[in-house]
Amino acid sequence: MNDSEGSILIEDPSGNTWQMDGQGNISVNAPKNFTLNAGEDVNITAGKNVSVSAGESMTNSANKDISQTAGNDLTQTAVGDFTESANNKSEIVENDYNRGAGETADLFSKKFTAHSSEEDMLLKSKTTVQLNSGEKSVNH
Repeated sequence: MNDSEGSILIEDPSGNTWQMDGQGNISVNAPKNFTLNAGEDVNITAGKNVSVSAGESMTNSANKDISQTAGNDLTQTAVGDFTESANNKSEIVENDYNRGAGETADLFSKKFTAHSSEEDMLLKSKTTVQLNSGEKSVNH
């Protein structure tokens, strides 16, 4: 305890520390593992920002639902592969929807439907637009 600073430092022989600096800040350090357990809920609130970082992997799981809400933008970036898996998926976009691929974009399904509800539909290619059908093609 440092009375002149109003700070408190608790330390054990293994290097675990709990420091209250007297300036409104608390630092907790563990040389190995840090575990929080609650019989019911855990709530974390920050007046400004929350930052979570891992030196290796990060896992986020729930036995029921996971919800994310962003007041502005939501960005996800993967240097390697990005995989999504679900029983059903819905995407709702209020304005424009753009999707790009560097090399190849493939869509596979037993049945595929593309609609343009109010305007013309445009298929563009630098060379040839090729329509292939296992049976016959119908143009209206």
